[in-house]
Amino acid sequence: MATIDLSGLVRPQLVEATKREDSPNLAEFRLQPLERGFGHTLGNAMRRLLLSSLRGSAVWAFRIDGVV
Repeated sequence: MATIDLSGLVRPQLVEATKREDSPNLAEFRLQPLERGFGHTLGNAMRRLLLSSLRGSAVWAFRIDGVV
């Protein structure tokens, strides 16, 4: 079996979660820096997690700064 060297992979140096004071339904999660394209991977995983966890409700907004 081939081994993959992951030592060159960029790991997030900043990981923080902040609960928003203005609304009990809002939170901010910040991870940086990320490998190119990894923001899309995390965004899709977060979207799927939210959609499967929130029964009887819908995710109507999800924003990732710097991602079109």
